[in-house]
Amino acid sequence: MLSDGRTDLDALIDIEVFTSDGERLGKAGDVQDASFKVDAPFQPDYWLPLNTVASVDADRLLLTFHKEQLDQYRSDEPLVA
Repeated sequence: MLSDGRTDLDALIDIEVFTSDGERLGKAGDVQDASFKVDAPFQPDYWLPLNTVASVDADRLLLTFHKEQLDQYRSDEPLVA
């Protein structure tokens, strides 16, 4: 269950994605298996593991890591559960 009480992972789609240090990465897109796509502005989209989501509210998805750690988590393909 997400922190705002939702259990439907599709509810993540179109929510703004932020790192734990407040940097905006883009909007959450497709959810597949153990990851979600970040629709990043002015750069190629990428996938992040669902287990990096710290919290979600109506308009903001907060990640567990700082922006400088992004390369440790991002992937060109969705992760398999």
